[in-house]
Amino acid sequence: HSSSPCGECVLTVQLCDEALGEGEQGEVQFFLLFTGSAQRHLTSTLKVSHATLQAVCPAHNCCEWVLVTLCSAGPDGNIHTLATERLHFVQDLAFDMAQFLVSAVGQTSLLEEALLLDEHQIPLQECKKLDQNLSLALKHITLPPGWNLLRNNTRLEPQETLLHFAARRGLLRVARFLLKQPGAREALNLSNKQGATPVIIAQSRGYTALLELFSL
Repeated sequence: HSSSPCGECVLTVQLCDEALGEGEQGEVQFFLLFTGSAQRHLTSTLKVSHATLQAVCPAHNCCEWVLVTLCSAGPDGNIHTLATERLHFVQDLAFDMAQFLVSAVGQTSLLEEALLLDEHQIPLQECKKLDQNLSLALKHITLPPGWNLLRNNTRLEPQETLLHFAARRGLLRVARFLLKQPGAREALNLSNKQGATPVIIAQSRGYTALLELFSL
């Protein structure tokens, strides 16, 4: 089995005879434990039939194989391990894009290349999907130590920032994440080489929700 590092896919678990026996003994809850090299996640499950569970796959911080353990917890509070399986978190477009954007901060030419995407007039529905997937990826990748939105730009010279990138596409969730990062307030007031701040860009494109967020 495989999943994007951003998670959010639904996993289906078919209960084995041992697990079914556990469930017949009373109020038993089933959990999935995901164990990776640096992160562990514990998720609850929903019993959709006598022998079938469903769970939302958690987001993970990198692409790797993780061990998934099915556990049960009974009324007595005892935890039992019932089965194990391996799950592969694989690279996807949003994860690639998040890594590229994070590494491009402070490298003006790279960010300007990323803005070429804007010339293709990305449909609104695709922008909404990009906003959701990219914001999830940004939240779950490991940012470099000391990373900020204005890396190496201590003199605040005109340049493109990730807030300009989000403003052009109306990426509300991405912008909300970026505003919590170091250097965000300075980046919000910084003009690019065309003299536009993220606020001006959002205003020119009619992104009212972004404008409200930028004004908080």
